[in-house]
Amino acid sequence: MSLSISKSLLFLSLFLVLLPSYHTEDIFDPASLEEIPLQFLDEETSETHSRVLADDYNNLRIQANYDNLDASPADYASYIQNELVPPVLSFLQAALKVKSPVVSTIKLGASTKSICGVTVPAELYTGVKSDLLVIFNAKIMTSTSTVASSKVCYLSSATRRPMVATTVFNRNALTAANGDVLIHERNIYLAIHELMHNLAFSSQLFPYFIDDNGNTLTSHIKTITYNSKPTTVIDVAPLTDKLREFFGCKTLEGAYLENDGSDGTSGSHFERKLFVYETMSSGVIFGRRVSQFSLAMLEGSGWYVPDYSFAEPYYFGQGEGCEFIRGSCSSAAKQFSTEFCSGSSRGCTPWGDGAGKCFNDVLTEGCSYIMPDKAYSCEDSNAASNARLATLQVYGRGLGSRCFMGTLNTKSTTSKTSFCFKYTCSGSGSSTKLTVKIGTKSVVCSAAGTKTVSGYYGSITCPDPLSFCQTIGKEFCPRNCMGRGSCVNNKCQCDKGFTGVDCGLNL
Repeated sequence: MSLSISKSLLFLSLFLVLLPSYHTEDIFDPASLEEIPLQFLDEETSETHSRVLADDYNNLRIQANYDNLDASPADYASYIQNELVPPVLSFLQAALKVKSPVVSTIKLGASTKSICGVTVPAELYTGVKSDLLVIFNAKIMTSTSTVASSKVCYLSSATRRPMVATTVFNRNALTAANGDVLIHERNIYLAIHELMHNLAFSSQLFPYFIDDNGNTLTSHIKTITYNSKPTTVIDVAPLTDKLREFFGCKTLEGAYLENDGSDGTSGSHFERKLFVYETMSSGVIFGRRVSQFSLAMLEGSGWYVPDYSFAEPYYFGQGEGCEFIRGSCSSAAKQFSTEFCSGSSRGCTPWGDGAGKCFNDVLTEGCSYIMPDKAYSCEDSNAASNARLATLQVYGRGLGSRCFMGTLNTKSTTSKTSFCFKYTCSGSGSSTKLTVKIGTKSVVCSAAGTKTVSGYYGSITCPDPLSFCQTIGKEFCPRNCMGRGSCVNNKCQCDKGFTGVDCGLNL
Protein backbone atom coordinates (compact mmCIF):
# COMPACT_ATOMS: atom_id res chain seq x y z
CA MET A 1 0.00 0.00 0.00
CA SER A 2 1.39 3.40 -0.94
CA LEU A 3 1.20 5.86 1.94
CA SER A 4 1.33 9.61 1.46
CA ILE A 5 3.87 11.58 3.48
CA SER A 6 2.44 14.95 2.56
CA LYS A 7 1.67 17.33 5.37
CA SER A 8 -2.01 17.21 4.49
CA LEU A 9 -3.30 14.08 6.19
CA LEU A 10 -4.50 11.20 4.08
CA PHE A 11 -7.08 9.26 6.10
CA LEU A 12 -7.43 5.55 5.48
CA SER A 13 -10.01 3.13 6.72
CA LEU A 14 -8.19 0.66 8.93
CA PHE A 15 -8.64 -2.94 9.97
CA LEU A 16 -6.99 -4.74 12.81
CA VAL A 17 -5.06 -7.98 12.45
CA LEU A 18 -5.20 -10.49 15.29
CA LEU A 19 -1.70 -11.68 16.10
CA PRO A 20 -1.00 -13.59 19.31
CA SER A 21 2.76 -13.67 19.93
CA TYR A 22 4.17 -14.77 23.28
CA HIS A 23 7.37 -13.68 24.96
CA THR A 24 8.51 -15.02 28.29
CA GLU A 25 10.93 -13.47 30.73
CA ASP A 26 12.63 -16.01 32.94
CA ILE A 27 15.02 -15.59 35.79
CA PHE A 28 17.61 -17.97 34.33
CA ASP A 29 15.92 -21.12 33.03
CA PRO A 30 13.41 -20.19 30.33
CA ALA A 31 10.13 -22.10 30.46
CA SER A 32 8.12 -22.55 27.31
CA LEU A 33 4.58 -21.31 26.84
CA GLU A 34 2.16 -22.75 24.33
CA GLU A 35 2.34 -20.86 21.07
CA ILE A 36 -1.00 -20.05 19.42
CA PRO A 37 -0.83 -20.42 15.61
CA LEU A 38 -0.72 -17.16 13.71
CA GLN A 39 -4.23 -15.88 13.05
CA PHE A 40 -5.61 -12.95 11.13
CA LEU A 41 -8.91 -11.27 11.83
CA ASP A 42 -10.38 -8.11 10.34
CA GLU A 43 -12.54 -6.14 12.75
CA GLU A 44 -14.65 -3.09 12.24
CA THR A 45 -12.99 -0.02 13.63
CA SER A 46 -13.43 3.70 13.57
CA GLU A 47 -9.67 4.13 13.76
CA THR A 48 -8.03 6.10 10.99
CA HIS A 49 -4.36 6.77 10.64
CA SER A 50 -2.04 9.01 8.70
CA ARG A 51 1.59 9.15 7.75
CA VAL A 52 3.04 12.61 8.20
CA LEU A 53 6.25 14.51 7.56
CA ALA A 54 9.10 13.79 9.98
CA ASP A 55 8.92 17.29 11.41
CA ASP A 56 5.32 16.65 12.39
CA TYR A 57 5.74 13.31 14.16
CA ASN A 58 4.00 13.19 17.51
CA ASN A 59 5.11 11.34 20.60
CA LEU A 60 3.78 7.83 20.90
CA ARG A 61 0.67 7.52 23.06
CA ILE A 62 0.24 4.38 25.15
CA GLN A 63 -2.86 3.71 27.21
CA ALA A 64 -2.90 1.13 29.98
CA ASN A 65 -5.86 -0.98 31.03
CA TYR A 66 -5.83 -2.54 34.50
CA ASP A 67 -9.19 -4.33 34.60
CA ASN A 68 -7.53 -7.70 34.91
CA LEU A 69 -5.56 -6.67 37.98
CA ASP A 70 -8.75 -6.82 40.05
CA ALA A 71 -8.04 -10.37 41.18
CA SER A 72 -4.60 -9.41 42.48
CA PRO A 73 -4.02 -8.44 46.12
CA ALA A 74 -4.86 -4.77 46.50
CA ASP A 75 -1.33 -3.72 47.43
CA TYR A 76 0.20 -5.63 44.49
CA ALA A 77 -2.31 -4.24 42.01
CA SER A 78 -1.70 -0.76 43.38
CA TYR A 79 2.05 -1.16 42.88
CA ILE A 80 1.63 -2.24 39.26
CA GLN A 81 -0.96 0.42 38.45
CA ASN A 82 0.40 3.40 40.37
CA GLU A 83 4.13 2.88 40.80
CA LEU A 84 5.54 0.53 38.16
CA VAL A 85 3.71 1.03 34.87
CA PRO A 86 3.29 4.86 34.87
CA PRO A 87 7.03 5.74 34.80
CA VAL A 88 7.59 3.10 32.09
CA LEU A 89 4.85 4.61 29.94
CA SER A 90 6.29 8.09 30.56
CA PHE A 91 9.71 6.88 29.43
CA LEU A 92 8.52 5.22 26.23
CA GLN A 93 6.16 8.05 25.30
CA ALA A 94 8.95 10.59 25.74
CA ALA A 95 11.57 8.45 23.96
CA LEU A 96 9.50 7.49 20.90
CA LYS A 97 7.59 9.29 18.18
CA VAL A 98 5.17 7.41 15.96
CA LYS A 99 5.14 7.73 12.18
CA SER A 100 1.52 6.69 11.64
CA PRO A 101 -0.48 7.83 14.63
CA VAL A 102 -4.07 6.94 15.37
CA VAL A 103 -6.08 10.02 14.45
CA SER A 104 -9.49 8.83 15.61
CA THR A 105 -9.75 5.79 17.91
CA ILE A 106 -8.92 2.11 18.18
CA LYS A 107 -12.31 0.42 18.29
CA LEU A 108 -13.61 -3.14 18.11
CA GLY A 109 -17.03 -4.38 17.06
CA ALA A 110 -19.49 -5.66 19.64
CA SER A 111 -19.19 -9.22 18.31
CA THR A 112 -15.66 -9.55 19.72
CA LYS A 113 -15.96 -10.80 23.31
CA SER A 114 -12.37 -11.66 24.20
CA ILE A 115 -8.86 -10.88 23.02
CA CYS A 116 -5.58 -12.47 24.02
CA GLY A 117 -7.39 -14.62 26.55
CA VAL A 118 -9.06 -11.78 28.45
CA THR A 119 -12.40 -10.02 28.25
CA VAL A 120 -12.41 -7.07 25.86
CA PRO A 121 -11.97 -3.84 27.86
CA ALA A 122 -15.11 -1.71 27.67
CA GLU A 123 -13.22 1.25 26.21
CA LEU A 124 -12.40 -0.74 23.07
CA TYR A 125 -16.11 -0.76 22.23
CA THR A 126 -16.40 3.01 22.56
CA GLY A 127 -12.97 3.79 21.13
CA VAL A 128 -9.50 4.29 22.59
CA LYS A 129 -7.77 7.54 21.70
CA SER A 130 -4.24 6.19 21.74
CA ASP A 131 -1.62 4.63 19.47
CA LEU A 132 -1.31 1.48 21.57
CA LEU A 133 -3.48 -0.09 24.27
CA VAL A 134 -1.74 -2.46 26.68
CA ILE A 135 -3.89 -4.68 28.88
CA PHE A 136 -2.00 -5.47 32.09
CA ASN A 137 -2.70 -8.63 34.02
CA ALA A 138 -1.21 -10.44 36.99
CA LYS A 139 -1.58 -14.07 37.94
CA ILE A 140 0.07 -16.73 40.03
CA MET A 141 2.25 -19.05 37.93
CA THR A 142 3.51 -21.79 40.24
CA SER A 143 4.91 -24.22 37.67
CA THR A 144 7.28 -21.88 35.85
CA SER A 145 10.14 -19.46 36.48
CA THR A 146 8.51 -17.01 34.08
CA VAL A 147 8.46 -13.51 35.54
CA ALA A 148 6.32 -11.90 32.85
CA SER A 149 4.95 -12.63 29.39
CA SER A 150 3.64 -10.41 26.62
CA LYS A 151 1.75 -10.86 23.40
CA VAL A 152 0.37 -8.67 20.65
CA CYS A 153 -3.38 -9.04 20.04
CA TYR A 154 -4.09 -6.76 17.09
CA LEU A 155 -2.05 -5.15 14.33
CA SER A 156 -3.03 -2.36 12.00
CA SER A 157 -3.84 -3.88 8.61
CA ALA A 158 -2.43 -0.79 6.92
CA THR A 159 0.98 -0.51 8.59
CA ARG A 160 1.05 -3.75 10.63
CA ARG A 161 2.03 -1.71 13.67
CA PRO A 162 0.84 -3.23 16.98
CA MET A 163 -2.33 -1.60 18.30
CA VAL A 164 -3.49 -3.79 21.21
CA ALA A 165 -1.29 -6.00 23.39
CA THR A 166 -1.17 -7.66 26.79
CA THR A 167 1.49 -8.00 29.47
CA VAL A 168 1.08 -10.49 32.32
CA PHE A 169 3.17 -10.39 35.51
CA ASN A 170 3.77 -13.54 37.56
CA ARG A 171 2.95 -12.62 41.14
CA ASN A 172 5.11 -15.49 42.37
CA ALA A 173 8.21 -14.18 40.59
CA LEU A 174 7.82 -10.40 40.24
CA THR A 175 7.74 -8.91 43.70
CA ALA A 176 6.44 -5.45 44.53
CA ALA A 177 9.25 -3.10 45.51
CA ASN A 178 7.77 -2.10 48.88
CA GLY A 179 10.00 0.96 48.98
CA ASP A 180 13.21 -0.76 47.82
CA VAL A 181 14.49 1.47 45.01
CA LEU A 182 16.76 -1.21 43.54
CA ILE A 183 13.95 -3.76 43.30
CA HIS A 184 11.81 -1.02 41.77
CA GLU A 185 14.48 -0.22 39.19
CA ARG A 186 14.87 -3.91 38.31
CA ASN A 187 11.10 -4.09 37.82
CA ILE A 188 11.17 -0.95 35.67
CA TYR A 189 13.67 -2.56 33.30
CA LEU A 190 11.50 -5.66 33.11
CA ALA A 191 8.40 -3.60 32.31
CA ILE A 192 10.29 -1.61 29.65
CA HIS A 193 11.46 -4.93 28.22
CA GLU A 194 7.90 -6.27 28.01
CA LEU A 195 6.56 -3.11 26.39
CA MET A 196 9.36 -3.22 23.80
CA HIS A 197 8.20 -6.72 22.90
CA ASN A 198 4.74 -5.29 22.36
CA LEU A 199 6.06 -2.39 20.30
CA ALA A 200 8.27 -4.28 17.82
CA PHE A 201 10.87 -6.57 19.38
CA SER A 202 9.24 -9.87 18.48
CA SER A 203 9.92 -12.75 16.14
CA GLN A 204 6.30 -12.52 14.97
CA LEU A 205 6.54 -8.79 14.30
CA PHE A 206 9.87 -8.75 12.46
CA PRO A 207 8.28 -9.91 9.15
CA TYR A 208 5.99 -6.85 9.15
CA PHE A 209 8.71 -4.21 9.44
CA ILE A 210 8.31 -1.49 6.79
CA ASP A 211 10.52 0.96 4.93
CA ASP A 212 10.17 4.74 4.69
CA ASN A 213 7.55 4.37 1.97
CA GLY A 214 5.40 1.98 3.98
CA ASN A 215 6.44 -1.08 1.99
CA THR A 216 7.13 -4.33 3.82
CA LEU A 217 10.84 -4.98 4.21
CA THR A 218 12.38 -8.06 2.64
CA SER A 219 15.72 -9.80 3.26
CA HIS A 220 16.14 -8.18 6.69
CA ILE A 221 15.62 -11.49 8.54
CA LYS A 222 18.58 -13.82 8.06
CA THR A 223 19.62 -17.18 9.45
CA ILE A 224 23.26 -17.95 10.18
CA THR A 225 25.09 -20.70 12.05
CA TYR A 226 26.42 -19.34 15.31
CA ASN A 227 28.21 -21.65 17.75
CA SER A 228 26.91 -24.59 15.69
CA LYS A 229 23.29 -23.47 16.11
CA PRO A 230 20.90 -21.80 13.66
CA THR A 231 20.60 -18.16 14.72
CA THR A 232 18.30 -15.40 13.54
CA VAL A 233 19.93 -12.11 12.59
CA ILE A 234 17.98 -8.89 12.10
CA ASP A 235 19.58 -6.56 9.57
CA VAL A 236 17.94 -3.14 9.61
CA ALA A 237 20.06 -0.12 8.77
CA PRO A 238 19.93 1.93 11.97
CA LEU A 239 20.66 -1.09 14.15
CA THR A 240 23.28 -2.83 12.01
CA ASP A 241 25.18 0.41 11.43
CA LYS A 242 25.31 1.16 15.15
CA LEU A 243 26.40 -2.35 16.03
CA ARG A 244 29.20 -2.41 13.45
CA GLU A 245 30.56 0.87 14.74
CA PHE A 246 30.18 -0.10 18.39
CA PHE A 247 31.87 -3.49 18.21
CA GLY A 248 34.37 -2.43 15.55
CA CYS A 249 33.29 -5.20 13.20
CA LYS A 250 32.54 -4.00 9.67
CA THR A 251 31.41 -7.45 8.50
CA LEU A 252 28.78 -7.94 11.22
CA GLU A 253 25.64 -9.29 9.54
CA GLY A 254 23.23 -7.52 11.91
CA ALA A 255 21.88 -8.09 15.40
CA TYR A 256 22.31 -11.68 16.59
CA LEU A 257 19.20 -12.92 18.39
CA GLU A 258 19.04 -15.49 21.17
CA ASN A 259 19.47 -19.05 19.87
CA ASP A 260 18.74 -20.93 23.09
CA GLY A 261 15.74 -21.29 25.37
CA SER A 262 12.03 -21.72 24.73
CA ASP A 263 10.02 -20.36 21.81
CA GLY A 264 9.23 -17.30 23.89
CA THR A 265 12.93 -16.66 24.48
CA SER A 266 14.73 -17.80 21.33
CA GLY A 267 14.48 -15.43 18.38
CA SER A 268 12.87 -12.56 20.27
CA HIS A 269 15.78 -11.28 22.37
CA PHE A 270 19.33 -10.13 21.78
CA GLU A 271 21.87 -12.95 22.08
CA ARG A 272 22.85 -12.94 25.74
CA LYS A 273 26.55 -13.62 25.15
CA LEU A 274 26.86 -10.32 23.28
CA PHE A 275 24.28 -8.28 25.19
CA VAL A 276 24.36 -9.66 28.74
CA TYR A 277 23.30 -6.43 30.43
CA GLU A 278 21.13 -4.96 27.67
CA THR A 279 17.47 -4.65 28.58
CA MET A 280 16.38 -6.73 25.56
CA SER A 281 18.44 -9.78 26.36
CA SER A 282 16.44 -12.49 28.12
CA GLY A 283 16.29 -12.83 31.88
CA VAL A 284 15.81 -10.60 34.90
CA ILE A 285 18.92 -9.25 36.60
CA PHE A 286 20.03 -6.12 38.38
CA GLY A 287 22.10 -3.61 36.44
CA ARG A 288 20.29 -3.63 33.12
CA ARG A 289 20.49 -0.70 30.73
CA VAL A 290 18.38 0.58 27.85
CA SER A 291 21.02 0.98 25.17
CA GLN A 292 20.94 2.64 21.76
CA PHE A 293 20.48 -0.84 20.27
CA SER A 294 17.00 -1.47 21.67
CA LEU A 295 15.89 1.92 20.40
CA ALA A 296 17.51 1.23 17.02
CA MET A 297 15.52 -2.00 16.71
CA LEU A 298 12.33 0.01 17.25
CA GLU A 299 13.46 2.53 14.65
CA GLY A 300 14.25 -0.31 12.25
CA SER A 301 10.65 -1.44 12.40
CA GLY A 302 9.71 1.62 10.36
CA TRP A 303 6.98 2.50 12.88
CA TYR A 304 8.83 4.72 15.36
CA VAL A 305 11.42 7.47 15.58
CA PRO A 306 13.45 7.24 18.81
CA ASP A 307 15.12 10.05 20.71
CA TYR A 308 18.54 8.53 21.42
CA SER A 309 19.14 10.85 24.35
CA PHE A 310 17.00 8.35 26.26
CA ALA A 311 19.54 5.57 25.65
CA GLU A 312 21.85 4.86 28.57
CA PRO A 313 25.64 4.57 28.32
CA TYR A 314 26.56 1.04 27.29
CA TYR A 315 30.02 -0.33 26.62
CA PHE A 316 29.95 -4.11 27.14
CA GLY A 317 32.08 -5.39 24.24
CA GLN A 318 32.72 -1.95 22.79
CA GLY A 319 35.60 -1.91 20.32
CA GLU A 320 36.42 -5.59 20.85
CA GLY A 321 36.12 -6.48 17.17
CA CYS A 322 34.64 -9.39 15.26
CA GLU A 323 36.44 -11.99 17.39
CA PHE A 324 34.39 -10.90 20.42
CA ILE A 325 31.24 -11.71 18.49
CA ARG A 326 32.24 -14.86 16.66
CA GLY A 327 34.99 -16.26 18.86
CA SER A 328 34.72 -19.20 21.22
CA CYS A 329 34.20 -18.77 24.94
CA SER A 330 36.98 -21.23 25.69
CA SER A 331 39.47 -18.37 25.82
CA ALA A 332 37.08 -15.47 26.22
CA ALA A 333 37.83 -14.85 29.91
CA LYS A 334 41.48 -14.23 29.07
CA GLN A 335 41.03 -12.48 25.75
CA PHE A 336 38.10 -10.32 26.88
CA SER A 337 38.68 -10.08 30.63
CA THR A 338 36.77 -6.79 30.85
CA GLU A 339 33.57 -8.55 29.81
CA PHE A 340 33.99 -12.18 30.83
CA CYS A 341 35.33 -13.97 33.89
CA SER A 342 36.30 -17.46 35.04
CA GLY A 343 35.70 -19.59 38.08
CA SER A 344 33.24 -18.36 40.70
CA SER A 345 35.16 -15.38 42.01
CA ARG A 346 33.64 -12.05 43.01
CA GLY A 347 34.14 -9.05 40.77
CA CYS A 348 32.81 -5.61 39.90
CA THR A 349 29.96 -5.24 37.41
CA PRO A 350 30.72 -3.53 34.08
CA TRP A 351 28.98 -0.39 35.32
CA GLY A 352 30.88 -0.30 38.61
CA ASP A 353 27.67 0.10 40.60
CA GLY A 354 28.45 -2.95 42.69
CA ALA A 355 29.76 -6.47 42.50
CA GLY A 356 28.63 -10.04 41.93
CA LYS A 357 29.85 -13.57 41.41
CA CYS A 358 31.18 -15.03 38.16
CA PHE A 359 28.22 -16.87 36.66
CA ASN A 360 27.43 -19.02 33.65
CA ASP A 361 24.09 -19.94 32.11
CA VAL A 362 22.84 -21.77 29.05
CA LEU A 363 22.12 -18.58 27.10
CA THR A 364 25.67 -17.21 27.08
CA GLU A 365 27.22 -19.88 24.84
CA GLY A 366 29.51 -21.04 27.64
CA CYS A 367 30.83 -17.58 28.54
CA SER A 368 30.83 -16.55 32.22
CA TYR A 369 30.01 -13.04 33.34
CA ILE A 370 29.56 -11.12 36.58
CA MET A 371 26.00 -11.61 37.81
CA PRO A 372 25.13 -8.45 39.79
CA ASP A 373 24.19 -9.21 43.38
CA LYS A 374 22.15 -6.76 45.42
CA ALA A 375 24.05 -7.93 48.51
CA TYR A 376 27.21 -6.32 47.05
CA SER A 377 25.61 -3.27 45.45
CA CYS A 378 27.19 0.09 46.15
CA GLU A 379 23.70 1.59 45.86
CA ASP A 380 22.17 -0.58 48.59
CA SER A 381 22.77 0.73 52.11
CA ASN A 382 22.08 -2.76 53.49
CA ALA A 383 25.07 -4.15 51.57
CA ALA A 384 27.41 -2.64 54.16
CA SER A 385 26.63 -5.61 56.38
CA ASN A 386 28.42 -7.85 53.85
CA ALA A 387 31.47 -5.62 53.48
CA ARG A 388 35.02 -5.84 54.72
CA LEU A 389 36.13 -2.53 56.25
CA ALA A 390 32.55 -1.27 55.97
CA THR A 391 33.23 1.98 57.85
CA LEU A 392 35.61 3.08 55.07
CA GLN A 393 33.06 2.52 52.33
CA VAL A 394 30.03 4.40 50.99
CA TYR A 395 26.76 2.55 50.36
CA GLY A 396 23.50 4.10 49.24
CA ARG A 397 21.47 5.13 46.21
CA GLY A 398 22.88 8.15 44.42
CA LEU A 399 25.78 8.69 46.84
CA GLY A 400 28.38 8.38 44.09
CA SER A 401 30.57 5.46 45.12
CA ARG A 402 31.87 2.89 42.67
CA CYS A 403 33.15 -0.65 42.90
CA PHE A 404 36.90 -1.27 43.22
CA MET A 405 38.67 -4.57 43.75
CA GLY A 406 41.44 -5.09 46.25
CA THR A 407 42.95 -7.05 49.15
CA LEU A 408 42.78 -4.30 51.77
CA ASN A 409 42.39 -5.53 55.32
CA THR A 410 43.41 -4.84 58.90
CA LYS A 411 44.86 -8.35 58.98
CA SER A 412 47.56 -9.94 56.88
CA THR A 413 45.13 -11.89 54.71
CA THR A 414 45.36 -11.12 51.00
CA SER A 415 42.00 -12.46 49.75
CA LYS A 416 40.51 -10.23 47.08
CA THR A 417 37.08 -8.67 47.49
CA SER A 418 35.05 -5.70 46.28
CA PHE A 419 34.85 -2.28 47.90
CA CYS A 420 32.55 0.72 47.37
CA PHE A 421 34.62 3.90 47.49
CA LYS A 422 33.95 7.44 46.39
CA TYR A 423 36.25 8.88 43.75
CA THR A 424 37.09 11.94 41.68
CA CYS A 425 38.48 12.27 38.16
CA SER A 426 40.84 15.05 37.12
CA GLY A 427 42.91 15.98 34.10
CA SER A 428 42.30 14.79 30.57
CA GLY A 429 43.74 12.41 28.02
CA SER A 430 46.90 10.65 29.11
CA SER A 431 47.08 13.02 32.11
CA THR A 432 43.81 11.75 33.58
CA LYS A 433 44.06 10.85 37.26
CA LEU A 434 41.63 8.89 39.40
CA THR A 435 41.56 9.65 43.11
CA VAL A 436 39.93 6.98 45.27
CA LYS A 437 38.85 8.01 48.77
CA ILE A 438 39.36 5.27 51.37
CA GLY A 439 37.92 6.57 54.61
CA THR A 440 40.03 9.59 55.51
CA LYS A 441 42.82 8.54 53.16
CA SER A 442 43.13 8.91 49.39
CA VAL A 443 44.91 6.94 46.71
CA VAL A 444 45.81 8.55 43.38
CA CYS A 445 45.74 6.21 40.40
CA SER A 446 47.70 7.52 37.42
CA ALA A 447 47.83 4.14 35.68
CA ALA A 448 46.39 0.66 36.01
CA GLY A 449 48.03 -1.35 38.78
CA THR A 450 47.95 -1.80 42.55
CA LYS A 451 48.37 0.76 45.32
CA THR A 452 48.97 0.24 49.01
CA VAL A 453 47.22 2.28 51.69
CA SER A 454 49.08 3.30 54.81
CA GLY A 455 47.77 1.58 57.91
CA TYR A 456 46.31 -1.40 56.04
CA TYR A 457 47.54 -4.69 54.69
CA GLY A 458 47.07 -5.53 51.04
CA SER A 459 46.31 -3.11 48.24
CA ILE A 460 43.64 -1.60 46.04
CA THR A 461 43.55 -2.35 42.32
CA CYS A 462 43.60 0.81 40.22
CA PRO A 463 41.73 0.60 36.91
CA ASP A 464 43.06 2.48 33.92
CA PRO A 465 42.10 6.05 34.94
CA LEU A 466 41.26 7.31 31.44
CA SER A 467 39.03 4.33 30.66
CA PHE A 468 37.36 4.46 34.08
CA CYS A 469 36.67 8.18 33.99
CA GLN A 470 35.19 7.99 30.49
CA THR A 471 32.91 5.06 31.31
CA ILE A 472 32.25 3.77 34.82
CA GLY A 473 33.13 7.03 36.51
CA LYS A 474 31.12 9.26 34.20
CA GLU A 475 27.82 10.41 35.66
CA PHE A 476 24.63 10.35 33.60
CA CYS A 477 20.87 10.65 34.03
CA PRO A 478 19.35 7.15 34.15
CA ARG A 479 16.92 6.71 31.26
CA ASN A 480 16.97 10.49 30.76
CA CYS A 481 14.86 10.94 33.89
CA MET A 482 12.06 8.72 32.56
CA GLY A 483 10.40 11.61 30.74
CA ARG A 484 9.50 12.97 34.19
CA GLY A 485 12.19 15.59 34.58
CA SER A 486 15.18 17.33 33.05
CA CYS A 487 18.80 16.21 32.95
CA VAL A 488 20.94 19.08 34.24
CA ASN A 489 24.69 18.56 34.69
CA ASN A 490 24.14 14.78 34.58
CA LYS A 491 21.62 14.91 37.43
CA CYS A 492 17.86 14.55 37.18
CA GLN A 493 15.73 17.50 38.20
CA CYS A 494 12.34 15.85 38.60
CA ASP A 495 9.02 17.39 37.71
CA LYS A 496 6.57 18.07 40.50
CA GLY A 497 5.26 14.87 42.03
CA PHE A 498 8.29 12.69 41.19
CA THR A 499 11.59 11.90 42.87
CA GLY A 500 14.59 9.55 42.77
CA VAL A 501 17.86 9.58 40.83
CA ASP A 502 15.81 8.71 37.72
CA CYS A 503 12.50 10.40 38.66
CA GLY A 504 11.04 6.90 38.69
CA LEU A 505 9.39 7.28 42.09
CA ASN A 506 6.25 9.09 43.15
CA LEU A 507 6.45 11.61 45.94
